[in-house]
Amino acid sequence: MISLKGLTKRYGDRLAVDDLTLDLKPGTVTGFLGPNGAGKSTTMRLILGLDHATSGTALVGGVPYRRIANPLRTVGALLDARAVHPGRSGRAHLTALARSNGIPRRRVEEVLETVGMAGAARKRAGTLSLGMSQRLGIAAALLGDPEVLMFDEPVNGLDPDGVRWVRGFMRSLAAEGRTVFVSSHLMSEMQLTADHLVVIGKGRLIMDAPLADVLAGSSLTAVLIRTPHAGDLAALLRGAGMTVDRVGENELEVTGAAIERVGDVAFEAGIRLHELRAKEASLEQAYQELTSGSVEYGVSR
Repeated sequence: MISLKGLTKRYGDRLAVDDLTLDLKPGTVTGFLGPNGAGKSTTMRLILGLDHATSGTALVGGVPYRRIANPLRTVGALLDARAVHPGRSGRAHLTALARSNGIPRRRVEEVLETVGMAGAARKRAGTLSLGMSQRLGIAAALLGDPEVLMFDEPVNGLDPDGVRWVRGFMRSLAAEGRTVFVSSHLMSEMQLTADHLVVIGKGRLIMDAPLADVLAGSSLTAVLIRTPHAGDLAALLRGAGMTVDRVGENELEVTGAAIERVGDVAFEAGIRLHELRAKEASLEQAYQELTSGSVEYGVSR
């Protein structure tokens, strides 16, 4: 439903997004990751027509956003939870959006209930906490029951219950066949939420792959072995081109091979194993490896 081809944006001499080409599929939660200044928010603004590309195209359902007749019925987006008139109540804000897009008023009450804001709908937006503002922003994104949903840091300010709710809600939206595009810096949440990851750095695409492939590709993914013949097995595995570290008297940590290959070497040598299991890298570890050369605003260590 979202297709980017050669998307490029320059701000003067600064390259914000460079030749970005993506195809985001329905039924999938796509996590959008990158360091500060990588171009994530710019990309989302380009998709929504809030900024103009220097070159390339950004299409939603095969057309530019500006050509969609009733945009809230096609794309729902939360880019800035505080971008609401502070004097308006949450209900008034949603009602104005509904009227401008030909959405029945009953839908306002439905989305307020969905995000847990029915009891706070009369509060002025300027008095809401960041977490409640996020809920109001999610309600606005849902208003037109769209097939495409885009969220920029949707769990900022939410308490643990709210974070868990957003996680499950994103998954449920994708399960309904919608395209869900989520930008976040919270790696632990993305690991639990996303099916697919897009990682950019300094405006350029670093990775576009399923979450499982990103984790499996990390050098920190390993195979853990416990065997009474650790020394003999270590020698065999090293001879097969694997990297082996002795982490205990009877324990080995192996990198550079899949768990099936490690098990086959042990089996072929007749070596008895007491334990053989995969140690998966965390998304935070894999992300840091991927973006180590793309951090513009890091701090010295």
